[in-house]
Amino acid sequence: MPLIDEAETLLDTQLMSDIESNFTTRNGLIIDKFGNPWFRWRADGLDSWWRMFEETIDSPMGRKLANSACDEEEWLLNSGSLDFTGFFRKKKVLGALIHRWGIYGWGAPSLNPASFQSVGLNPIFSGILQADIERINSERYRMRWEEKSSESCVLQLEKSDYPITASKQSVESFDMGEPYRIEVEEKWRIDGLSHHLLPSGLFKRLQDSCAGLNANIGEDERGSWPDEDDGFLSMAIASKNLFVAGEEIFLAADADGWMQSCDAFFSPMGLSKPQSVKSIDSNGGIELIYSQVAVPAITLGMLAGAWIRSEGRPVKVDLSREDNLHRITLQSRYELS
Repeated sequence: MPLIDEAETLLDTQLMSDIESNFTTRNGLIIDKFGNPWFRWRADGLDSWWRMFEETIDSPMGRKLANSACDEEEWLLNSGSLDFTGFFRKKKVLGALIHRWGIYGWGAPSLNPASFQSVGLNPIFSGILQADIERINSERYRMRWEEKSSESCVLQLEKSDYPITASKQSVESFDMGEPYRIEVEEKWRIDGLSHHLLPSGLFKRLQDSCAGLNANIGEDERGSWPDEDDGFLSMAIASKNLFVAGEEIFLAADADGWMQSCDAFFSPMGLSKPQSVKSIDSNGGIELIYSQVAVPAITLGMLAGAWIRSEGRPVKVDLSREDNLHRITLQSRYELS
């Protein structure tokens, strides 16, 4: 009897096919059929990132996260993926909703009662489900979420006549590329760990929602980052700390090593791939040029964490934008004798 590769039997071929049909990859971005960029997050990593972000921005942000998710999902639903008429409309809508959540690794939604089961952050998926139900019912709601367990959440929805401006695009769209091929197990697991695909625009909306907040960032830390708003810096610092705390072995001894490692680590996550990399000093300093970045704060923070993991020293980061290019430099924060 032939041996069967157990890893192969765990793969969800239908899910992999659905992902490949709905997403492409280009320049290290994950792009859907309508040009919207997405990030791939490990569920526990996103949870850690969120705690680090809230600690840095120094303000409770759960409601703003839910609102950001709701607004982004409302924008994405302009594609018409939940729009049905005629016979068996409710059945078609529910089937499309369950399929939509499954492709992205969001969990299992329910319309009656309004609830979901997911291993992810409840504010995100509460906001997403609110937008879904508003689209299906052509109604606006005030929403509260109630955690029933670590993986179960129920929404309390109250009809609202308060005028709300329709959601607008939050990040630029991109040309599609090659099919996004990735090996995933049932329920969007990779090597047994739960993952999600989340729209990049959600995080840009979250950054914008931080306007006017003063983050808990020390003078030395603030001085090691570009002159950006506190929402940007809080997201970047959380991304840096997440990567530093992770288990990834990031080795990049020179410019070629950085190019290869960025492509291997960050492209599959949708964090973009540099167009060019060059060394700028003898102490590990590098310059990376990007032609396309969906949310610079997150990519910049992950790069900063990678530099720290590679060099073993605090990093100073700079960012400039010119001629539609993002120029990022990573250097030692302190002068070396």
